[in-house]
Amino acid sequence: MSQPAATHRVSLIINADDLGLSEAVNEKIFQLMDEGKLRSASLLMNGLAVDQALSRLDRYPGCSFGVHLNITHGIPLTPPSELQPLLDAEGRLTEGWDPNLLTRSLQEAVFSEWSAQIDKALAAGVNVSHLDSHHHVHRLAPLFSTLTRMQRQYGIRRLRGSWTIFPDAGTGYPYDDDRAWKETRTTRSFTSLSTFMHHFGHGQAIPASTLWELMTHPGSPYDGDSAILQGPWQASLAFPVEIHSFHEL
Repeated sequence: MSQPAATHRVSLIINADDLGLSEAVNEKIFQLMDEGKLRSASLLMNGLAVDQALSRLDRYPGCSFGVHLNITHGIPLTPPSELQPLLDAEGRLTEGWDPNLLTRSLQEAVFSEWSAQIDKALAAGVNVSHLDSHHHVHRLAPLFSTLTRMQRQYGIRRLRGSWTIFPDAGTGYPYDDDRAWKETRTTRSFTSLSTFMHHFGHGQAIPASTLWELMTHPGSPYDGDSAILQGPWQASLAFPVEIHSFHEL
């Protein structure tokens, strides 16, 4: 049932991906948190600057920090032998590989690598609020059972869901496997901040869903999100919004 814009309040979890990737990314994410523009981020646990990021998390008790599960970038935390099909000639994780490579043995190696990433976060004292992934690999069908097993092992219920609106303006359909582990919690809708603003930032359209996760990449070479967050973006919406962390999901 449609509602007047004045009462159609939308809850947003605005999450910064790649915390720990570089010092530049860290600085921009923490700046936005200091300014109250951002309340959630995901840690890239094999990132070159992840230790620097971990050392600053206790300054942000009102923010949520998840693990950005990664098998497409950097040096793995586990021995590379079993992950070999996912590595380049220098032994680094790479993107663009065929998901059909994910045999049963390789899925087991991915489970070990993702476990090492979560274990590193827990050992650093992180209260892991949620899971998502670099380049959205946790949504790959061959890794769904791996992901569900990971959630059960660590008791991490909150998870990034499927694209609802794609960056090319197409509309997606969330798939029900988010509920395969019945305790899993996701937002009802997910897209990038820039795509959300493209669709709803003109003062006209009102989203049907009232609970979204919006992905951002502050400090990256293609960062357009920081300018949005530091500007009057909420004033261009035809509905009020509330900003939450994953702990409130």
